[in-house]
Amino acid sequence: MKPLPCLTLLFLMVLACCSREPVLPSPVPPETLTREQWLQGEAEALAKTLSIREQASQVLMTGIDGTTTFPDHLWRHFNGIVPGAVLLFGYNIADTPEKIHTYIVSCYRAFQTMGGLVPPFIAIDHEGGMVNRLRGITGPLPSAGRVANTLAPEEAEELYYQNGRQLRALGITMNLAPVAEVLTGENDSFLTTRSYGSDSVTVSRYVSAAVRGYRTAGVLPVVKHYPGNSGTDPHDGISTLAVTRETLETTYLPVFRHAFTMGAPAVLLSHVRVPSIDTENPFCLSSTGVSGLLRQTDSFSGLVLTDDISMDALVEGAGSSSEKAVRALRSGCDMIMTSDTDIDRIVADIADEAEQYPDFARRLENAVTTIMRLKLESGVVLSARQTHARSRAGQSGSTVVTSFDNNTFADAVRKSTAVLENVYE
Repeated sequence: MKPLPCLTLLFLMVLACCSREPVLPSPVPPETLTREQWLQGEAEALAKTLSIREQASQVLMTGIDGTTTFPDHLWRHFNGIVPGAVLLFGYNIADTPEKIHTYIVSCYRAFQTMGGLVPPFIAIDHEGGMVNRLRGITGPLPSAGRVANTLAPEEAEELYYQNGRQLRALGITMNLAPVAEVLTGENDSFLTTRSYGSDSVTVSRYVSAAVRGYRTAGVLPVVKHYPGNSGTDPHDGISTLAVTRETLETTYLPVFRHAFTMGAPAVLLSHVRVPSIDTENPFCLSSTGVSGLLRQTDSFSGLVLTDDISMDALVEGAGSSSEKAVRALRSGCDMIMTSDTDIDRIVADIADEAEQYPDFARRLENAVTTIMRLKLESGVVLSARQTHARSRAGQSGSTVVTSFDNNTFADAVRKSTAVLENVYE
């Protein structure tokens, strides 16, 4: 594995913060560069230091076993692969916040021991309401629909900020939320209270509140599910959104576009088929959809994440998990979510594709650069300047924070609960 000449990496679990300032200070660029130019340059440099196999690993988001510690059998399962992100499910959640934190620390340490210089994002679905894998651990979090009906956008932002502090205290750095879809006659049976409502202006305000709240807390929010859903659950079968291009533009996309202009750093795609965009491919496998509509028309330059490519919505005619991963990357996606357990095969096939086709190798490196940029921004990776500053302050540049900060966590629970006093009276 090649050394990193420009960057020192940090396996970061928690940096406690009790104010409304971001958990991590923004990296300070040299005076000759804008912050955006500097971040892009640092991310590009980091991506280039990784081998093709390491790059192929970085574009995967995968599940993981265990509840209290990194299980022994996962050493064989990952076989030296350090994924770009790990998604926590209900079966990973222990019965106390301290145990959850300890488990996440053990995962970071295991991946570090495997030789991974770039740590994964630790992700979770923390929407609220019926989608809450931390129920009973964090403070109460109502569904999006209830939040919109009972809280002002400013109160919602405070609620999400305090929930972000709780996630960060546990060691979670990415949240697959909020849902940025308006309720329509096509999707209401699937989304129900997961949406903030049927009015795009109202939904935009609450989505922006969630994005700001989580980002201020140091957690990466992922708006979803672009460009929308039908009434069919993609876990169960093929989903088709049979609406005109005009309806898509006027009803489904405005909330996402507003979120992008407000700084949403990442978006999760639905597996829906949209015949008005592409008559042959699911959206996440469509270059017309991802590279055309999302990247070019909507000018989105952040992280594009697929939903689980093992879902039934992608079974028909989409190929193996490896083939779907390659197709999604070619379409313009940056990270592939998969519950397929043969990740060694997926990584090998992505790497083989990159070795055979220079255009795909460039696409893979661009995807990894986007991932590195967000890891740099969120403090999962430290720049040389940050590492130097920590060194001068007597702090380590590669320290896992092993002690759970119960005071920060409890303070955030108390404050998030206080926001909801009127909701639960």
